Amino acid sequence: MTAPRIPSPADPDARVLYLTRAGCHLCEEALPVVRAEADRAGTAVEVRDIDEDPALQADWDHDVPVIIVDGRVHARYRVEAPALRTALSRRPWWRRLTGRA
Repeated sequence: MTAPRIPSPADPDARVLYLTRAGCHLCEEALPVVRAEADRAGTAVEVRDIDEDPALQADWDHDVPVIIVDGRVHARYRVEAPALRTALSRRPWWRRLTGRA
């Protein structure tokens, strides 16, 4: 089995990519936490429904919600606010260089 591909956000200001699907109760619980922590960090969240993209569905079908921060999988299924806050407090070198969130 190959590792799932990690997609990038289309929004250059989004440090968080949130993979979800309709009817997912874990997704509905996690999204407010993700949005609140992203707001606190001053960054955007891009939400993507995996069922609208066959490649995302093939890679992440059993893992939603998936929280990707700066191109790395931060969490699957559930998210802890303190851990996400810590991840968002670390800025990648290229964001520090360009002055982005």
